[in-house]
Amino acid sequence: MAPSDIPPAVARQAVHWLLELQPEDGAPAAGTQRAREQWQAWLDADPLHARAWRHIAEVDAQLRGVPPAVALQTLAAPGLRRRHAVRLAVLLSAGAGGLLAARQTDLGAQAWQLLAADVATGTGERHEARLPDGTRVWLNTASAVDVRYSTAERLIVLRAGEILVQSAPDNAPDTATGNARPLRVRTADGLVRAVGTRFSVRQHDGHTAVGVLQGAVELTPARIGQPALRLEAGEQGRFSREAASAAEPMQDAASAWAEGMLVADDVPLSDFIAELARYRPGILRCATEAAGLRVSGSYPLDDTDRVLAALTRSLPVQVRSRTRWWVTVERRS
Repeated sequence: MAPSDIPPAVARQAVHWLLELQPEDGAPAAGTQRAREQWQAWLDADPLHARAWRHIAEVDAQLRGVPPAVALQTLAAPGLRRRHAVRLAVLLSAGAGGLLAARQTDLGAQAWQLLAADVATGTGERHEARLPDGTRVWLNTASAVDVRYSTAERLIVLRAGEILVQSAPDNAPDTATGNARPLRVRTADGLVRAVGTRFSVRQHDGHTAVGVLQGAVELTPARIGQPALRLEAGEQGRFSREAASAAEPMQDAASAWAEGMLVADDVPLSDFIAELARYRPGILRCATEAAGLRVSGSYPLDDTDRVLAALTRSLPVQVRSRTRWWVTVERRS
């Protein structure tokens, strides 16, 4: 099986374990005993896991050939965790040698988004970052951003996942004009311009979703000539590279993740499980026969096992686990 045939979910697991088993400076050199046992259980659970692990381990092994100058420059970049930065140095330095091809695989693409970003979170993690002007950015699970501040603009590049932004007044206006620099978020689909606001941005496959809690934002699709869409507080919208859709009332649950909660209001179980799976390493699926059941309630994101247990008490479902990382929610017979 070629690396490009490895399912993205399995690729994400392999990257997770690569980082988990090689902790930050000052931590045990080989990770905790429990972490190693969990990794071994995951590795033994499916041949796909072993193939994905071999590939990412080969990528990581290239670290021995990193030019010192590249490694030092990368490690000095602000906002990077050391272990993320080291792997970024590996990927950058190996571009001329064959490792660049890894970016074209599912595994390489997943790793690149997380490792090459200024700030990133793993599966199930949330993180708050404070930017030079006082703007606050909360990153949801498996999210990655770059911060590109210049004399002309304040730019946040959303590489993957979801963020919540609380904008601050510009503390370093453009010296040439005296005007405040605009604060924008760039996604694969275009630009989101903040107008003194608190708003969320989520990158989906093929479109970007935006919700406004305070103030207003303007959405501008990447395609030249498309009109911008203005969203006011309490509204949400989405846009692709081609066009923006009409504004809608914002759902109350849209930003609940920032408070550590997953809120559902009569949603299909399949949709709920798909959302919960974002916060849980491994594979979490909903069986077809249970997909149409409806879910309501507020659930803690920091304990997905507790959420699954709660579902078995409120719905006619059971949780079947092949391993800790391969779980299916089925209809109870």
